[in-house]
This record gives sequence, C-alpha cells and structure tokens, in this order.
Amino acid sequence: MTASRTLLIILVILFQLLAPIVQAQEEVKLTLQTDVYADYQCLLNNRAIMDIRDYKSACSRRDVVEVVLIQQALLLGGFLPPIKFIPGEYGLRYKGLLSAGKVLFSADTFWLSETKQDKDIYVSDVMIRRGEYTAGVYTASDNQKVLAVRSLDELQQLTGISSRNWLVDWRVLERMQLKQLIHEPVWSAQVQMIKHQFADFMLAPFLDRPDLSYHLKEFTLVPVPGIAVELDDSRHFVVSKKHPLGKQAITALNKGITILRSQGLIHKAYSDSGLFYPIEQKWTILNPSYH
Repeated sequence: MTASRTLLIILVILFQLLAPIVQAQEEVKLTLQTDVYADYQCLLNNRAIMDIRDYKSACSRRDVVEVVLIQQALLLGGFLPPIKFIPGEYGLRYKGLLSAGKVLFSADTFWLSETKQDKDIYVSDVMIRRGEYTAGVYTASDNQKVLAVRSLDELQQLTGISSRNWLVDWRVLERMQLKQLIHEPVWSAQVQMIKHQFADFMLAPFLDRPDLSYHLKEFTLVPVPGIAVELDDSRHFVVSKKHPLGKQAITALNKGITILRSQGLIHKAYSDSGLFYPIEQKWTILNPSYH
C-alpha cells in the first residue's frame, strides 16, 4: 500500500470520527415569544447560563426560568451546540413547527395531556409534577366581590374567563361548575373583560412580586388572597423527532433534568419564579380532590 493511499485512509477515518462532533457544534435556532426573550435577557443579566443558581428577578416567571433550565439541562447532559434565539410571535403555530422538525425543541414546557396525540415529538422527563402547578384567581383591584371569595362555593357564584385552547385550564374551570365560563382565545382580551367586569376572574400563574400582581398598562390584575386553583397535570419539555439532532437532544435533556433535580435547582427555579407561592404559604387550594 502506498504512503499516499495510507494517508487517504487515515483522513477518511478521521473525518468519520470528527463529523458527528462538527455537526453537533452547528448552531441550533430556538424561537421564543418576544416578551419571553426580553424577560430572559433581564433575568440573565450578563451571567453565564451555568452560573445561574438564583432565578429571582423582577422579570422572573415560569416560562422565563424554563429558558434557563432547558439550557442548563442540555449542557449538563452533554449537548453542546450553541443556541441562537429568534424572538417572534409564534402562538399556536409552535407545536406544528416542532412536529415538522422546523425547530428542535421548545423552551416552554407543555402539559402532558397536550402531547399524547403527537407521534412526532419526544416528551422529556417531568419538570413540574402533577399537583405542583397552582394558579391564582386574578381579578380587578377594585372588584371587592371577587376579592372577598374564600371558598369554592363562593367562586361558583361568579363568571370566569379562559380559552378552550388552554385544555387543562378549561377542563379545571368546567369541573368547578361556575355561574358562567366565557371563552376568549386572546389573553389581552381576557384582561379587558376583567377590567370592565364583564367577567369576574381569570386564572394566571403567580409572579415573584411583593404583591403577586400583574401591572399592565393603566390596569392591575391582583390575586384573591389566600386561595389558589390546582391545574391537574404535569409539564414537560418536548423535542422534535424529525429534527436531525432530536435523539441526541432528548437523551442529553433527560440526563440534565435528572442532575438538576438532584441538585434541587428545578424546585428552586420554579419557587424563585413565584409558581409555588401558594403551596409554600399554605394557601387554600380550592380543588384538591381533582387528582
């Protein structure tokens, strides 16, 4: 065998060995809602992603800390490609992009019940366990009738507003047998209905704020003190099976989730975001029997 042929064989072998590494370092594009991206940058505050152990911030909330958690999990699991964020307004189109392999994964968790019919996605190990996710009963700051509610019987005399597209929220509210449940698919429109008291309340995640309130333009949504509603499902990240890096990503992600949970960082992140506030403060859960 000539020296040139031997060299060629060595080069071919090296290319085969190095190709997966080169491919793994290719940039991964990740789409994020514009407001989530802005608040993520605020939470990041020029820190390296793996240096974050304190998830508290004026911008912290569930979907924002999850952008940090998924990156930490992937890196801990050995998934090293750099991630490029593409802010935009994706809404309900996002799950279709995942199923088609147009994006690799979602940085926002999904309810488990939302994933069961989709055969084109991997579902990660659990991030928020069933029974951990509680939502506040939010209303207008001047709606004294709603702010006085302390029991399910009292809440059942009121009108709630939500969206049928939010399957878990809608199912829980239907089970509560309210006076009326209004369907409105747009969150900002729901807020306006609350503001003008065409609806009495809406469900929303708790925020890590001293008053737990949503301070919006010329309007503040406040939680009814002392009560919360359990959303009866678990939440998981999803990864596209059709993306070339899908299998590699889900393997690394689940490995990293195991490490983060063992370090207590998953619970800490959600606690810092305000999500676990009513459980930690021993507020009354209006629907604990719906497991």
